Amino acid sequence: MANYFNTGISEVPMLADEDLTAFQWHLVMAASTNGYVQLFDILPTAASPRFPVGVVVNRPSAGEEASVKALGFVKARAAVVGGCTLNWGTLLSVSNAGHFVPASQDASDPIYGIWFGPVITSGSVYGNVLLNMFPASGLQALNTIN
Repeated sequence: MANYFNTGISEVPMLADEDLTAFQWHLVMAASTNGYVQLFDILPTAASPRFPVGVVVNRPSAGEEASVKALGFVKARAAVVGGCTLNWGTLLSVSNAGHFVPASQDASDPIYGIWFGPVITSGSVYGNVLLNMFPASGLQALNTIN
């Protein structure tokens, strides 16, 4: 990945609640234990809504330190869904598989980032994301940009 951007914003040290060795560059969320993170799962419950806290940038086993990037540019996994293309500047939401996907065209998704390449039309890839773990609704974000 030759064009990874660095904003100088440090990762946040947390602990892995589960084995994340196969999930470097995936989204993580707060685990039920204070100070721990686990792989992101978007399926919320009324009592426990779920939100990503960042992208894990290392490969920790359960109980090891997880370096989590929560703001700025980061390398991350993204996938094309529903026939959308990931182009430079595509607004990103998140999937229940722990990676970024293009935000829906009806502006209903929360926006967690902006894609900065490479362009893909199918499958999944690792690429540059401008990460923002303080999402606006898709409608708010689209109104701000357009």
